[in-house]
Amino acid sequence: MTDETFSNPKRSFKKIIKSIFSAVKNWTLDKILRSWKGAAIGIIIGMLLFLCILDSYINTGLGWYVDALIGLLQIVWVILGIGFIAKLIFNIVKKFDARFAAVFIMSAAALSFLPFSSIGRLFVILFCISGALIGFGVSRGWKKPFSIVLILLVVSLNIYAVIQVFNPGFDSTIPVSEKFWNQKSSTQLQDDPSLNGTYKVNYLTYGSGNDYRRLEYGANISLKTKSVDATPFFDQSSGFFNYIRRIYWKFDSKNYPLNARVWYPDGNGVFPLVLIVHGNHLMTDYSDPGYEYLGRLLASRGFITASIDENFLNGSWIHDYQQGEVFTRGWLLLKHLEQWRRWNSTGENPFRSKVDLNNIVLIGHSRGGAAVSVAAAINKLKRYYGDAKQEFNFNFGIKGIIQIAPNDPYNPKNDVPVKLENINYLILQGGYDQDMSFFLGNRVYNRLKFTDSNFHFKSAVYIYRANHSQFNTSWGRKDYSAPVSWFLNLKPIMNPEEQRKIAQIYISSFLEATTKGKNEYLPLFRNFINAKNILPKEFYVNQYEDSNFENVADYEEDLEVTTASMKGCFLQGRNLKTWSENALYFRDGAGSSQQNLGVYLAWDKKDKTYKNKTAEYSVLLSDSIRSNLKIDKTKNLHFLISNNKDDVSKIDFTITLKSKTDSANVVLGNKCVLPPPLKTELTKWPFIYSINNNKSVERVLQLVEIPLAEFINSNKKFNPENLREIKFIFDKTETGEIFLDMIGFNKN
Repeated sequence: MTDETFSNPKRSFKKIIKSIFSAVKNWTLDKILRSWKGAAIGIIIGMLLFLCILDSYINTGLGWYVDALIGLLQIVWVILGIGFIAKLIFNIVKKFDARFAAVFIMSAAALSFLPFSSIGRLFVILFCISGALIGFGVSRGWKKPFSIVLILLVVSLNIYAVIQVFNPGFDSTIPVSEKFWNQKSSTQLQDDPSLNGTYKVNYLTYGSGNDYRRLEYGANISLKTKSVDATPFFDQSSGFFNYIRRIYWKFDSKNYPLNARVWYPDGNGVFPLVLIVHGNHLMTDYSDPGYEYLGRLLASRGFITASIDENFLNGSWIHDYQQGEVFTRGWLLLKHLEQWRRWNSTGENPFRSKVDLNNIVLIGHSRGGAAVSVAAAINKLKRYYGDAKQEFNFNFGIKGIIQIAPNDPYNPKNDVPVKLENINYLILQGGYDQDMSFFLGNRVYNRLKFTDSNFHFKSAVYIYRANHSQFNTSWGRKDYSAPVSWFLNLKPIMNPEEQRKIAQIYISSFLEATTKGKNEYLPLFRNFINAKNILPKEFYVNQYEDSNFENVADYEEDLEVTTASMKGCFLQGRNLKTWSENALYFRDGAGSSQQNLGVYLAWDKKDKTYKNKTAEYSVLLSDSIRSNLKIDKTKNLHFLISNNKDDVSKIDFTITLKSKTDSANVVLGNKCVLPPPLKTELTKWPFIYSINNNKSVERVLQLVEIPLAEFINSNKKFNPENLREIKFIFDKTETGEIFLDMIGFNKN
């Protein structure tokens, strides 16, 4: 021990600590380096064992020795092939600069945990190339002409890329043809339901009174509500992510608030009640104010309208419940209705004896759309199906639901979706929806059945250039935030005021028909052309069905292509290139089913097999069916149809009705003009970022109704009471393919 040790003990202590740390580090590194060989052997043994397990499934039928040889060759190929590639990559990586390798590995590792990792990788690659080129130029001497040109070129390309990122895109949409827009209509809607009614509109908010973030649900509320405990269905009272949410909101699932904005008519009377609920959006960017344009309109026309706050269930910067909260969204709507029931019957409040609880309509947007279908489905339940100890006592008079661009994620029991019955229904979907980018909510439409003796109707409306967000004024024009929004093609999307006017027309009409029995609005839902005098000029495709529809063939019954839904009805085809029954598919890129079966029919006169032959498809009716259907001249023939060829813009054919002695013809194109395939380009650069694997056309069914009186006009001798055959004759276009469904009759 030296004199220095005694003279400077602090420095000596540091030396000892440093020596100990160095010894531990060296020992650890030595052991790790000694472990590499063992780790490599362990990996090889693990891979061999796993491959042997896989090889045990090989069974060629040529004997065990052949199976074993194939398995051995597979093991050798995998081990040697992958080993060679790995060694090659390692040798290349060893030549990299250590700083570059460290930064590259760090970035790759970080991107695997970050959202939008595919876009992040694109950023890293582009800036890596840019940095390499600039670095190369600087290394050659940044004052040299070559280096100056290279650096300026790279900087210019980056500026150009930034400009393109903020470019709204391009418009390649199909313009609405005059022939499509000027189709004949049976009637025209006289009232414009998007115009304000006669009532003065009042406004208030109700809520917990303790909202930490918003005064309208805190100190400024007009009516105070009690919080509700959702933990039996959705326990979010523990966990790190929920703790972060609780810091922001100051509550969790044990005490969710009942908050809403209410627009209501100033007047005497009992008014229908409408609840509107938003979908998933950033929880700190509040969504409930975005339906004021609907709330004020509906209140002026005599509807109490509440926009429900469920922002606390939305996604945050740190976490999204990923559809797991959908039941709770729907359950909360029913808890709001319980509060309305109390106000209607007791206490001093503006709504006492003014709410018609037998006339309720629920409107939901996006995940809110899923919520309203859940609420309608559980409204009549006595107990919670997931835990029968939880009793329900809702039983509200929900007469209808409206879904705006909904998803359909909710299966209350494994693989069993929500199925609705005996309720009026409307769905609105945009063709340029870049969030719900395929018509998923159409499954709810297809599953809805009318089984009682009351009148019900359902309608599905596809609006070509409408998007997702513009139905809510708070969400803006973009269906995604940055960085995804940089890749979206925004140019074709329709004007936001026009999109919201369409929503006002359809929603207001639906409420008038559903809660006030004003059937003069029903023609709008049967065919948009009946309201072309008030609707913005656009491509609309719509389905419709009501309790008066009797379907001879809906293709849901069995696998036999020659039998139809009604017993005693038969199907036959001639000279068809395609004749098959199957589901209609979405454009989601995964071939998901629309949960609707129909028949695919294709014809091609250019094909030498069918040259000079006319393709036909017939529905044959027995005497008993004619008797049961009571077919006469007051009824309509109806069917659903979709063009199934992206490269065939026009579909037309002849429809023939035959009795034993006479026949009558109507050409489809003289009664209904089908839209061309409505192609969409949802992103600006699909080779970089695409939606739905860039499948551009959604198959949407259009209802066609032809009065039997039109057939009689073509042949006065034809008597529909003796109808024996409905024949589709594909004689007007040389080639084509259609999806056909729901052939039958109805009475207006």
